[in-house]
Amino acid sequence: MPTPIAYYRVSPTAARTLGLGIEAQRAAVARFAEAEGMIILQEFTEIETGKGADARNGPRPPSPLARPLE
Repeated sequence: MPTPIAYYRVSPTAARTLGLGIEAQRAAVARFAEAEGMIILQEFTEIETGKGADARNGPRPPSPLARPLE
């Protein structure tokens, strides 16, 4: 059985007003995992903007736990 790692990301402003906040993402991932018979191994959360001074500088390196989807 696959053991996924969940990654949630939200903008500190817009996503909250669109119903795409962390809790909504967490609920959607939990529903999917349950429907597929998966147990989420670990969860990561990131709250950042994609623009302006707070934007990250390019992509981050992949997690050492990451692997291609099957």
